[in-house]
Amino acid sequence: MTHLKHLLEYSEKIKHLSRSGWFRMNINNAETVGAHSWQMALIALYISTTVPNTRYDFNHVIKLCICHDLAESKIGDITPKDAAYSTKGEREQEAIEEIVEETDFPLLSELFREYEENQTSEAKLAHDLDKIDMLIQAIDYETKYPYKKLDEFKGSAIKSIQTEVGKKIVQELTA
Repeated sequence: MTHLKHLLEYSEKIKHLSRSGWFRMNINNAETVGAHSWQMALIALYISTTVPNTRYDFNHVIKLCICHDLAESKIGDITPKDAAYSTKGEREQEAIEEIVEETDFPLLSELFREYEENQTSEAKLAHDLDKIDMLIQAIDYETKYPYKKLDEFKGSAIKSIQTEVGKKIVQELTA
Protein backbone atom coordinates (compact mmCIF):
# COMPACT_ATOMS: atom_id res chain seq x y z
CA MET A 1 0.00 0.00 0.00
CA THR A 2 3.04 2.27 0.31
CA HIS A 3 3.07 2.68 -3.49
CA LEU A 4 -0.52 3.88 -3.52
CA LYS A 5 0.26 6.27 -0.70
CA HIS A 6 3.05 7.83 -2.79
CA LEU A 7 0.78 8.10 -5.83
CA LEU A 8 -1.90 9.83 -3.77
CA GLU A 9 0.67 12.27 -2.38
CA TYR A 10 1.46 13.37 -5.94
CA SER A 11 -2.23 13.50 -6.77
CA GLU A 12 -2.85 15.72 -3.75
CA LYS A 13 -0.17 18.11 -4.96
CA ILE A 14 -1.76 18.60 -8.39
CA LYS A 15 -5.22 18.92 -6.85
CA HIS A 16 -3.98 22.11 -5.20
CA LEU A 17 -1.43 23.38 -7.76
CA SER A 18 -2.78 26.45 -9.55
CA ARG A 19 -2.35 26.59 -13.31
CA SER A 20 0.41 29.10 -13.89
CA GLY A 21 -1.09 30.81 -16.93
CA TRP A 22 -4.20 31.83 -15.01
CA PHE A 23 -2.16 32.80 -11.99
CA ARG A 24 -0.04 35.03 -14.25
CA MET A 25 -3.26 36.72 -15.44
CA ASN A 26 -4.21 37.46 -11.81
CA ILE A 27 -7.27 35.20 -11.85
CA ASN A 28 -8.65 34.74 -8.35
CA ASN A 29 -9.08 31.10 -7.33
CA ALA A 30 -7.47 29.90 -10.56
CA GLU A 31 -8.12 26.43 -11.91
CA THR A 32 -5.77 23.78 -10.53
CA VAL A 33 -3.81 21.24 -12.52
CA GLY A 34 -5.97 18.49 -11.00
CA ALA A 35 -9.21 20.25 -11.97
CA HIS A 36 -7.85 20.69 -15.49
CA SER A 37 -7.05 16.98 -15.85
CA TRP A 38 -10.41 16.01 -14.38
CA GLN A 39 -12.32 18.21 -16.83
CA MET A 40 -10.35 16.78 -19.76
CA ALA A 41 -11.30 13.27 -18.63
CA LEU A 42 -14.94 14.28 -18.18
CA ILE A 43 -15.09 15.69 -21.71
CA ALA A 44 -13.57 12.44 -23.02
CA LEU A 45 -16.19 10.44 -21.14
CA TYR A 46 -18.97 12.62 -22.53
CA ILE A 47 -17.86 12.42 -26.14
CA SER A 48 -17.34 8.67 -25.82
CA THR A 49 -21.12 8.32 -25.58
CA THR A 50 -22.31 11.22 -27.74
CA VAL A 51 -20.07 11.37 -30.81
CA PRO A 52 -21.01 8.59 -33.23
CA ASN A 53 -18.55 6.64 -35.35
CA THR A 54 -15.37 7.57 -33.53
CA ARG A 55 -12.32 5.36 -33.74
CA TYR A 56 -10.96 6.21 -30.31
CA ASP A 57 -10.31 3.96 -27.34
CA PHE A 58 -11.86 6.34 -24.82
CA ASN A 59 -10.75 4.30 -21.83
CA HIS A 60 -7.22 5.01 -23.00
CA VAL A 61 -7.93 8.69 -23.74
CA ILE A 62 -9.24 9.12 -20.20
CA LYS A 63 -6.07 7.52 -18.79
CA LEU A 64 -3.95 9.94 -20.85
CA CYS A 65 -6.00 12.87 -19.58
CA ILE A 66 -5.67 11.85 -15.96
CA CYS A 67 -1.92 11.26 -16.11
CA HIS A 68 -0.60 13.81 -18.62
CA ASP A 69 0.34 16.48 -16.04
CA LEU A 70 1.31 14.29 -13.09
CA ALA A 71 4.99 15.28 -13.42
CA GLU A 72 3.93 18.82 -12.49
CA SER A 73 3.42 17.55 -8.95
CA LYS A 74 7.24 17.55 -8.73
CA ILE A 75 8.30 20.43 -11.01
CA GLY A 76 5.30 22.77 -10.99
CA ASP A 77 3.26 24.08 -13.91
CA ILE A 78 5.75 25.54 -16.38
CA THR A 79 4.33 27.66 -19.22
CA PRO A 80 5.96 28.91 -22.42
CA LYS A 81 6.35 32.30 -20.69
CA ASP A 82 8.60 30.80 -17.98
CA ALA A 83 12.41 30.81 -18.20
CA ALA A 84 12.44 27.10 -17.30
CA TYR A 85 10.34 26.22 -20.36
CA SER A 86 13.40 25.30 -22.45
CA THR A 87 14.12 22.36 -20.14
CA LYS A 88 10.52 21.46 -19.32
CA GLY A 89 10.51 18.22 -21.33
CA GLU A 90 13.63 16.83 -19.69
CA ARG A 91 12.49 17.89 -16.24
CA GLU A 92 9.07 16.29 -16.73
CA GLN A 93 10.66 13.05 -17.97
CA GLU A 94 12.91 12.89 -14.90
CA ALA A 95 9.98 13.67 -12.62
CA ILE A 96 7.72 11.02 -14.12
CA GLU A 97 10.49 8.40 -13.82
CA GLU A 98 10.93 9.30 -10.13
CA ILE A 99 7.18 8.99 -9.62
CA VAL A 100 7.14 5.63 -11.40
CA GLU A 101 9.96 4.38 -9.18
CA GLU A 102 8.27 5.55 -5.98
CA THR A 103 4.84 4.22 -6.95
CA ASP A 104 5.91 1.07 -8.83
CA PHE A 105 3.44 2.11 -11.53
CA PRO A 106 5.23 1.84 -14.91
CA LEU A 107 2.04 2.55 -16.84
CA LEU A 108 2.51 6.22 -15.89
CA SER A 109 5.72 6.38 -17.90
CA GLU A 110 4.08 4.74 -20.91
CA LEU A 111 1.12 7.13 -20.80
CA PHE A 112 3.38 10.16 -20.33
CA ARG A 113 5.58 9.13 -23.27
CA GLU A 114 2.59 8.47 -25.51
CA TYR A 115 1.04 11.82 -24.65
CA GLU A 116 4.31 13.69 -25.22
CA GLU A 117 5.04 11.95 -28.54
CA ASN A 118 1.52 12.84 -29.74
CA GLN A 119 1.52 10.15 -32.45
CA THR A 120 -1.51 7.98 -31.63
CA SER A 121 -5.05 9.08 -32.34
CA GLU A 122 -5.78 8.86 -28.60
CA ALA A 123 -2.84 11.13 -27.75
CA LYS A 124 -3.92 13.64 -30.40
CA LEU A 125 -7.43 13.71 -28.93
CA ALA A 126 -6.04 14.08 -25.39
CA HIS A 127 -3.94 17.02 -26.61
CA ASP A 128 -7.07 18.55 -28.12
CA LEU A 129 -8.92 18.10 -24.84
CA ASP A 130 -6.04 19.84 -23.07
CA LYS A 131 -6.51 22.86 -25.35
CA ILE A 132 -10.30 22.66 -25.23
CA ASP A 133 -10.19 22.86 -21.44
CA MET A 134 -7.99 25.96 -21.74
CA LEU A 135 -10.54 27.47 -24.15
CA ILE A 136 -13.45 26.64 -21.84
CA GLN A 137 -11.59 28.09 -18.88
CA ALA A 138 -10.73 31.30 -20.75
CA ILE A 139 -14.36 31.75 -21.78
CA ASP A 140 -15.46 31.13 -18.20
CA TYR A 141 -12.95 33.62 -16.79
CA GLU A 142 -13.93 36.30 -19.30
CA THR A 143 -17.54 35.83 -18.22
CA LYS A 144 -16.61 36.11 -14.53
CA TYR A 145 -14.10 38.90 -15.07
CA PRO A 146 -15.27 40.94 -18.11
CA TYR A 147 -12.28 43.27 -17.80
CA LYS A 148 -9.89 40.35 -18.45
CA LYS A 149 -8.93 39.82 -22.07
CA LEU A 150 -7.82 36.24 -22.58
CA ASP A 151 -7.62 36.15 -26.38
CA GLU A 152 -4.04 34.86 -26.14
CA PHE A 153 -5.31 31.69 -24.44
CA LYS A 154 -8.34 31.25 -26.67
CA GLY A 155 -6.34 31.79 -29.86
CA SER A 156 -3.61 29.40 -28.78
CA ALA A 157 -6.16 26.74 -27.93
CA ILE A 158 -8.11 27.03 -31.18
CA LYS A 159 -4.96 27.08 -33.32
CA SER A 160 -3.66 23.86 -31.70
CA ILE A 161 -6.65 21.59 -32.40
CA GLN A 162 -5.68 18.52 -34.46
CA THR A 163 -8.71 16.22 -34.67
CA GLU A 164 -12.07 16.51 -36.35
CA VAL A 165 -13.78 15.76 -33.03
CA GLY A 166 -11.80 18.57 -31.40
CA LYS A 167 -12.67 20.98 -34.21
CA LYS A 168 -16.39 20.19 -33.83
CA ILE A 169 -16.24 20.81 -30.08
CA VAL A 170 -14.44 24.13 -30.57
CA GLN A 171 -16.98 25.15 -33.20
CA GLU A 172 -19.82 24.37 -30.79
CA LEU A 173 -18.15 26.23 -27.91
CA THR A 174 -17.40 29.35 -29.92
CA ALA A 175 -20.65 29.58 -31.90
